[in-house]
Amino acid sequence: MEPKVSKVFNAIAPVYNLFFNMQVKYFGTILDRVETVIDISQYQSIIDVGCGTGALCRVLNQRGFKVTGIDSSKNMIKIAKKRLMSSDIKLHQANALERTPFPDKSFDMAISSYTVHGLNESDRRKLYTEMNRLAKHQVIFHDYNQNRAFYISIAEWLEGGNYFNFIKRAKMEIAESFKEVKVFDVDRRAAWYICTPYS
Repeated sequence: MEPKVSKVFNAIAPVYNLFFNMQVKYFGTILDRVETVIDISQYQSIIDVGCGTGALCRVLNQRGFKVTGIDSSKNMIKIAKKRLMSSDIKLHQANALERTPFPDKSFDMAISSYTVHGLNESDRRKLYTEMNRLAKHQVIFHDYNQNRAFYISIAEWLEGGNYFNFIKRAKMEIAESFKEVKVFDVDRRAAWYICTPYS
């Protein structure tokens, strides 16, 4: 049975696609900004969990990383494959709330952008467990910080996600699932939660 979240994102995938180029520019800016905080250039392979239409995958690939993207939404992956067809990025439809089809520690890094806040606490913990399993060196969550805007609050309320529950205790909750977590604000309303996975 298809997860409820996947059904929602299958429906809105064409809308996400409209913002692809803007997202590519945004993620490029963010990666430039974090260079003083974390040197991700020392790594080679990265999995983007909840990759959507593939904007972050493209930026990482353009910077020389071997990139794999996964998303539970078949329509997101379908669009990503069209967007990224000229690259060597590997894309798979897979649900990271279950065991994905990759061996333990398959990637140097695992990253997930604006995914975790939309999950309930039980599913967030499943995601933390799977990303812990997949990553050798670093797990990064790019998500909201506590500087929320009114329009974001309205949008998240309408989406029915768990933004409000997540944001109250994000660092503490994530820290319970990883060896170490550091938080760096990468934008006015976004942070990188930089985690060291368990071996």
